[in-house]
Amino acid sequence: MNLMDYELNLSQEKSIRFIGGIDEVGRGCLAGPLVTAIVVFDTEKLTELKEQEQIKTISQIKDSKKLTEKKREELSEFIKNYAYFFHIQETSNQIIDEINIAKSTNNSFLENFLAAKNNSQIDFVLTDAFKIKGVEESLQKSLIKGDNTSLSIAAASIIAKVYRDNLMKEHSKTEEYKIYEFEKHKGYGTAAHIEIIKRCGPSNLHRKSFEPIKSLLIQN
Repeated sequence: MNLMDYELNLSQEKSIRFIGGIDEVGRGCLAGPLVTAIVVFDTEKLTELKEQEQIKTISQIKDSKKLTEKKREELSEFIKNYAYFFHIQETSNQIIDEINIAKSTNNSFLENFLAAKNNSQIDFVLTDAFKIKGVEESLQKSLIKGDNTSLSIAAASIIAKVYRDNLMKEHSKTEEYKIYEFEKHKGYGTAAHIEIIKRCGPSNLHRKSFEPIKSLLIQN
């Protein structure tokens, strides 16, 4: 099934036009920000797309983890040009440490929804296994494996991942962070990354409330 079929079927079922999807990247990382994104599609435009050449490109949109880095970069640009609206939200590691990752995720999802509502148009929002506190139940739906089901969620996962990966690669170029090799693991808790933290200590990009960093700081 082409992922856009989900949006088109939902549009007919609920008699709505503008459907957004929200996804996150970096929730479980040991370093760097949480990045979330919303992508809103105009389902009338999607219906017309079935008759156009762009259908070949949009049919390639899927869970960002299943795409090569090069393909994600290409699709990210296509999505940002084609979508009715998109917005990327960044939450720093300091805020995550201050209010915890659950609240950070909800706040970020909510900010994405409000950005679409206040600056564009959105009739309904889809999320990947997440209910947004602060958004009416009637305006949202949580999907298990949403980035494998919904075009808008998959599109959001792609632009969020490209944004965050590029951000971490830029950090890795600075003298302060070179030793942490963020360009390789993007802040995720790989064995090599954890070994560097144990040897050099955490940087100011690391999440001090996350294990094993929290325990390491207590020990020291």
